[in-house]
Amino acid sequence: MSSHCSLHRLPQAGVDPIDSDVVARCLLDALVSTPLRHETIVVFLDHQRRGISILTVGGTIPFDSLFDVIDVIIDVGIEIEQLGAVVLYTVRPPTVGVPDLDELDVDRWLEASAMLDDAGIELVEWFVVGALVTSPRDLLGEPPRWTGATA
Repeated sequence: MSSHCSLHRLPQAGVDPIDSDVVARCLLDALVSTPLRHETIVVFLDHQRRGISILTVGGTIPFDSLFDVIDVIIDVGIEIEQLGAVVLYTVRPPTVGVPDLDELDVDRWLEASAMLDDAGIELVEWFVVGALVTSPRDLLGEPPRWTGATA
């Protein structure tokens, strides 16, 4: 998926921060099923943005099933004291004539971010993986949330 990974090693859980788009995209390459299938992958991060755990939820169709995944994150987050943030990857295998991003994905980003924020968990990024890897946050024009990120 990405040519960045040959330049970077995968972050070690509990040691290396996931603090940039490049690092997160490298992790994506290692986590996503091949061939692509409908799934949402959650990377749980501590307050220093180091990986704590990974959760993969298969069959995340319809697209609003993202909110079911968010509910699980919040429930799990209550049990994980060190949980500070998450990175999400939603895989939507490419379909001819269907765009990777749904017209409601910006609204989903805003709602997912608010739901997690209310639970004290930051949504750092949500990647939608199809023919391309995109972020609804970019469409909104919201600045990146990576530590030390620049707009």
